[in-house]
Amino acid sequence: MTGLPDRVTRTVGRVRDRVGTAVQQRVTVVRERDREHGVRSVAGDLAFGCGYLVRGPGVPRPAEVAGWRTRSVGGYHYHARARITISPTGPDGAVVLIGRPVDVDTRTTTTQTIADRLAVLAADASGTDAVVRAAAYLGGRWTLFVHGGDGSLTVVTDALASQQVWHSDDGSTLASYASLVPGGTVLPTNSLLEVHGGTVQVRRYWPWDEPQDAGVDGLPAGSSTEAVYEEFRSRIVAHTRLLSDLGRPGVALTGGTRSRAVLAAYLPHRRDGGYAFTHFATESFRDGPGQAEDLFAASALAHRLELPHRVLRAMEPSRDDVFSLAYRRTYPRGDSLASAFARHTLPRDTVELHSAGADIVDLDSWEGLGGPFREGDLAHRVLLPFNDRRLLELMLSVPVEQRRAGALVGRLAAELE
Repeated sequence: MTGLPDRVTRTVGRVRDRVGTAVQQRVTVVRERDREHGVRSVAGDLAFGCGYLVRGPGVPRPAEVAGWRTRSVGGYHYHARARITISPTGPDGAVVLIGRPVDVDTRTTTTQTIADRLAVLAADASGTDAVVRAAAYLGGRWTLFVHGGDGSLTVVTDALASQQVWHSDDGSTLASYASLVPGGTVLPTNSLLEVHGGTVQVRRYWPWDEPQDAGVDGLPAGSSTEAVYEEFRSRIVAHTRLLSDLGRPGVALTGGTRSRAVLAAYLPHRRDGGYAFTHFATESFRDGPGQAEDLFAASALAHRLELPHRVLRAMEPSRDDVFSLAYRRTYPRGDSLASAFARHTLPRDTVELHSAGADIVDLDSWEGLGGPFREGDLAHRVLLPFNDRRLLELMLSVPVEQRRAGALVGRLAAELE
């Protein structure tokens, strides 16, 4: 009997230890689950930044678009992280703009005004050609959907298709990211998509069917390079001014000619809070001093112009990092995680002024434009001063030798010297 208390004490102690361990394990599991849920929730907020998905009748709503802005037009359901602007054109017809178009010709950034003007053309015209023609010369970054009263749908992108259109074979699902349309096809640049009764047609609409001597942007064919440059400079400065009104301008700056041309177009109307930035991989020295020299050149230029300059370290986060999860959900085959991760540290209200499109020399380079510039959308809005059809037409109007030498872009960049 004298040993009973000791045995009881040891038994109670073992039970207490087991319970304590089980409780601790349960707490750890709950904390890990809550942490993972929190990480995935935040990753979901970052994923598909500024994107959209449009689904036709009978298409179920995917989980990815939960919490997005939602509108219904012409039997289609619109879900968007970006702005949705609608203007009716009559019974069952409407114009829908997703994104931020700007009208360089009228100097407006008001999307509703732009949508209303396109809606008037859609209501008055016998077809969509007038609407397409007017929309083709909008700057900014956008996708246009024109709903006909007969149930048809016409889809047009901005000049460089910077906000892409991925679509299913029957046109019942359309989205800005391939990962939202499994097995989908991307709409080519300079083409439009027509959907009617489950039938999809992709039609190239530019170059226009006009005589070659018609010229571009009001300039007669054969205009001097000087006249073309003056029109080019005026147009890109005006476009950049409008883009800079959409947020805090951040110029993606390197030591190269293209980004310096964008900076030259921005400086005449620099904004309070505006800045330049350069992302840099510290490990790049293993491959030589090229990236470091590029960074120093950009920094020196910004300093000389008294423009704040941010240096962003480009590095890949761990696989379970919030941003890494968001990136893989949005770009399952993406290969620019490091630069996208660097850019996501910029202020959320940044509109990144990126030089994509500056090196276009022919129609193939225009329609084949690629690059990771879109991937900044996971943190802020990426806007392209060269994403303007009239600018691109002007760049293609000079002799091919000058195009290959980047004459117009180089001359604009040289203004900073």
